[in-house]
Amino acid sequence: MAENIRNAEFLNMVYQNAQMAADSISVVSQKVQDEHLLSDLQTQHQQYSAITAKATAELANESKMPKEKNIVAQTAARSGIQMNTLMDKTPDHIAEIMIQGSMMGIIDMTRAIKQYEDVPKNIKALGYELVTVEENNVQRMKNYLG
Repeated sequence: MAENIRNAEFLNMVYQNAQMAADSISVVSQKVQDEHLLSDLQTQHQQYSAITAKATAELANESKMPKEKNIVAQTAARSGIQMNTLMDKTPDHIAEIMIQGSMMGIIDMTRAIKQYEDVPKNIKALGYELVTVEENNVQRMKNYLG
């Protein structure tokens, strides 16, 4: 029983991190005028959405539903993006914001992977997949730094 709880906790971390990233991209995309950057952000959004879907499916296998990140954290993230892009909507600045968010995601998921060493490999693989997506997105966003 404790194993199922640990599996669900880890999957919720994956879900919440990927969902937060997708939500952030939705907010920041409204500010983007560069077509190439917008295209890259849309690709990233699809990747994060695919991971949330996989985490949701794995949680269903555990007879659980995903837990949303608390509303205060979601609102703070959206507000932060709105404030951060109020004066500067350049691709350079937006890429910087996205890199910072991905780095936070890498740190959070790497910690979770280490804290939940006991979860089955197939479940942990989803955490590794999210870290890889985050790392690739950092590399992609570096192209927009001026």
